[in-house]
Amino acid sequence: MKSSNQKIMTTLLVMVLASMMTACGSSQAESTDLASRESSSSTDSSRAVAVCNYGSVSGLAAKQKGFVDSSNTYRFEYVWVKLTTLPSGFSSGSNYISMFKWFATSSSTYLDSTRLNFALWDTQTSKYITGWKTTLNWSDISATALSMGYSDPTSFFNRVTLLVNLNDASGQYDALKIASYDSTTNKVLTQLDSLLPLFPANPTAYATETDGTARAAALQAIHPFASYKSAGYSTSQFQAMAQNFCF
Repeated sequence: MKSSNQKIMTTLLVMVLASMMTACGSSQAESTDLASRESSSSTDSSRAVAVCNYGSVSGLAAKQKGFVDSSNTYRFEYVWVKLTTLPSGFSSGSNYISMFKWFATSSSTYLDSTRLNFALWDTQTSKYITGWKTTLNWSDISATALSMGYSDPTSFFNRVTLLVNLNDASGQYDALKIASYDSTTNKVLTQLDSLLPLFPANPTAYATETDGTARAAALQAIHPFASYKSAGYSTSQFQAMAQNFCF
């Protein structure tokens, strides 16, 4: 029987190969910008990308980092997530966490209601310590955490990150939603929306699509530097600020 680490590594290999085959078979029309995520190889310096992001609401905060494969290429189908603030009821089991993806157009937003798969990655051993999951409950992982020397989730997640499978090789989705639920009623308690890397680090550049049309207001509002749009920072400064979100 394969271990969780072997199963996930196999999935990663299959997904990367599939995305490469899709890219090779795509037409030129299909390679146009479909979302706010953009290539790190853009020659337009004003659209230099942020490879990491951070978002927070009351009781919930997380960082994101673009996924890089073995050939040092960014892949849109995955994203790394580091939980930096957890809901107060998480450790007692009174709430749990799930993640979703969504995109926006000038007239509407669309949330994919399918819970995203994710796996926990130990940054010290460079191994996956769970298989794919769609809900994060402390009761499901507390025994594993204890075996690693951690009795509380905050300390545990200082060491452990999440690899999220977006199932979106072409980068059509713009944002990640992390939601906290009441374990008894399954009602949403807290929601955190943040842009998926890679995206233009400069909020002024991000405000327009690559074709010059206006970006959806719902997306502009969650750019990490939206409030600094008129602060006079250069694109390189914004990019450096985003780099500070990396982990």
